Formats: sequence, C-alpha cells, structure tokens
Amino acid sequence: MGGRTGSARGRFIVLDGIDGCGKSTQAARLVRSLARPGAPAPLHLREPGGTALGERIRALVLAREHALSPAVETLLFAAARRQMLDERIAPALAEGRDVVCERSNASTFAYQAVAGGLPEEEVLALLRGWADEPSPDQLLWLDLPVALAWKRLGPPRDRIEERGVAFQERVALGFRRWSELAPGTVRVDASGDEDAVAQRILQAVRRLGEVARG
Repeated sequence: MGGRTGSARGRFIVLDGIDGCGKSTQAARLVRSLARPGAPAPLHLREPGGTALGERIRALVLAREHALSPAVETLLFAAARRQMLDERIAPALAEGRDVVCERSNASTFAYQAVAGGLPEEEVLALLRGWADEPSPDQLLWLDLPVALAWKRLGPPRDRIEERGVAFQERVALGFRRWSELAPGTVRVDASGDEDAVAQRILQAVRRLGEVARG
C-alpha cells in the first residue's frame, strides 16, 4: 500500500467488506470526522462509480438483465476503478484532500477471484498493473459475520446480492485471503452499534496519521 509522499498530499483511505458490513454509513461518518476548518473538504467516493463512466458501468454490472461472467466483471470493475483513480482520486490527493472510498481492489479479488473462481494470481496481476495507482494509504476491512450482514441487507437489491448467502460466505473468505496477501490491510470489527464501529475506524485512521508523522 502506498504511503503519503509529502505533507501536502491528502490521504487515500478505503473501507471494504462484504455487502451489508456498513461501508456506506461508516464512510460518510469518516468523511465528516476528517473535515477540518480551513482545509480542503474530504472527498467521498464509491465503487464502482465516482465518475460518469463509473456510474454507467455500475448500472451495467448490477442490472439483473445482464449475465456477466466473473472475468467480464473483473475487467469492468478495473476499468471503472482506473477512470476514478485518474479523474477523481489522483487530482484530489494532489490538492491535499483526503479521499474516502467504498471498495477497491480487495472487493474485486474477493468477489471475482475467490468467490467467482478466477485464478488469484491473474486477477492480482491485472489489478496491480492497471488499477492500483495511486494505491490506498490505508485499507480498512470491515469484518462482519455474513449472517448478520445478510440480516441488515434485507431483500436483494441487485444481481450480485441475488447470489445469496452461500456466495457471500465465499466472498468473506476472499477478504480474509486478501488480508493474508496484503499485510497492510487493517481488520476492523464491524459488529456492534454504529458508534462503536465508527470509533474503531477513527482509531485506525489516527494510527495512520501517527505513522505518517513518524
């Protein structure tokens, strides 16, 4: 994972995990916590999305009428990510803005490689070669039992959620596998109430700041 290249550069923080782990809620809270008077406003993004192209890809990938293979999904997610890195994230970091993003390469690895059955090394090579610059300063993996996440979700809202609990269990294994391959990944216990999880996330981000100052 990339570190800060200078005091003026913003921080690139990713929140990732299975569907229903609380990424959107916690990302919004983190953005509010990072805001400082007189400083550039933090940028909140989601994947896939964040750009006009990314939002179109998001609609395409999640639409129920399309039957996409894991390989096609991987290429589409990587394309959306590359566009957002170039168009939104790199310029924001250069301006000194912190960036908080929901999902990143860890999701593609967990969903399409581990749960989707694609070769791990091939997916990793694609992501690292084409969709990892700038790379996150910190990736926070919100780890939540699948049964609890599934209860939070309610009825499936898109094609991927419709794959069911068994698929999500494989995705959860994918995130655990990612944490083994990417030692800089920080596991955050996403169980408990929203405030408690937010505090755990803030503690992890503060440690990142202490390391950068050191």
